[in-house]
Amino acid sequence: MTDPIQDFFDRVRSNSKNAPKLDKPAPKMKISHDAPAKKYRVGRPTGPDGRRQRRSLDIPSLGATLNKEIVRRGWENELADGWVMGNWTNLVGERIAAHTKPERIKDKVVYISCDASVWATELRYLQRQILRKIADRLGPDVIVELRIQGPKQHRNYQGRQWVKPQGSQDTYG
Repeated sequence: MTDPIQDFFDRVRSNSKNAPKLDKPAPKMKISHDAPAKKYRVGRPTGPDGRRQRRSLDIPSLGATLNKEIVRRGWENELADGWVMGNWTNLVGERIAAHTKPERIKDKVVYISCDASVWATELRYLQRQILRKIADRLGPDVIVELRIQGPKQHRNYQGRQWVKPQGSQDTYG
């Protein structure tokens, strides 16, 4: 019974133009005891769990470099303002954020517009909690006040002579 793998290798060697000679043993490396020992390790160093250790690079991370540059240029408040505008939904919740919108931030005051007076009142009740969340996330004295405005009142009049409408003309929710 012949070995099919050995037969395959014999056939490949016979068809090859430059077949390796496998009848000789592989040459052995000569090690000189006089030469200084090479200072390299075989394989990669591993930690206690067997995983490869991270390479220690002396290059600072991108986040650390950006933070240093932000502090050097004094951009902390501008970026904090951007965080409040961008994360309004996370700050107040999806339900309230659907009816409110931060319009601008000026002199540590957030100007907020609401689509109904009910939501403006609700936001006034939650003002301390929102300011506390902002202070916890960004630090104290970044945002010190919320100015909450209800819906804009539309003047529905025409002509030179008109009578001011009675009441607030609010949508009442």
